[in-house]
Amino acid sequence: MKIGVTGIFASGKGTVCAMFEELGARIIDTDIIARDIVEPGTEGLALLVVEFGPEIIGNDGALDRRGFGNLVFKDPQRVKRLNEITHPLILKKAAEIFQNAPDSIFMVNTPLLFESGFDRFMDKNIVVTSATEQALERGSLRDNISKEEIQDRLNNQISLNEKVKRADYVIDNSGGLENTRRQVVEIWNTLKNSTRRE
Repeated sequence: MKIGVTGIFASGKGTVCAMFEELGARIIDTDIIARDIVEPGTEGLALLVVEFGPEIIGNDGALDRRGFGNLVFKDPQRVKRLNEITHPLILKKAAEIFQNAPDSIFMVNTPLLFESGFDRFMDKNIVVTSATEQALERGSLRDNISKEEIQDRLNNQISLNEKVKRADYVIDNSGGLENTRRQVVEIWNTLKNSTRRE
C-alpha cells in the first residue's frame, strides 16, 4: 500500500513519517530521491545543465543548490521545467523501491504530491497541517534559508486549503507531539485494518 504524505513547507511531514515508521511503515522521502538523482555523473544533473546552463554547477562539480534554488523558484516557468525533468526520474526510482517490498505499507513523503501528479499513484493521501507562521519559522531554522526564500517555494505550490480538500486524511501538527502521535496511530490502525480486508 502506498500512502502519499504532503503539506506545506516545514509542516512536520518528516516527523509524521517517523511516527509511522515506528509503527512499521516503510518511508520513501522524495526530497532524498530528488537529491540523489542530481548527484554528479547522473542523468538528472546532465539534463538540468542542458536546461539551465553550466553555471548551476559549483566548483566541486555538484549542483549549487542555493544558487539553483534562487534561479528557479522565482520563475514559475523554470519551476515547471525543473519538475518536468525531475519528477519522472523520482517516480521511476520510487517504483523500483515499491517493487522490492510489495507487501509493505509505504509512507511517501513528498512536498509536491498533488502538483507532481504523484497522488494518482498512491492508494491514499495524507496532508499534514501546521500554523503557517510556525512552519515558516521551523523551516527557516532547519534549512538555514530566509522566510522570503521559503515563501517563493510556497508560491509554486497549491494552497493548503486545496491540499486538504484532496486528502483522504488530515493530520493537524499545530499541537504537541502527543496530539500528532494520536492522530498517526488512529490512521495507521485504519490502514492496517483495510489491508487485512483486501
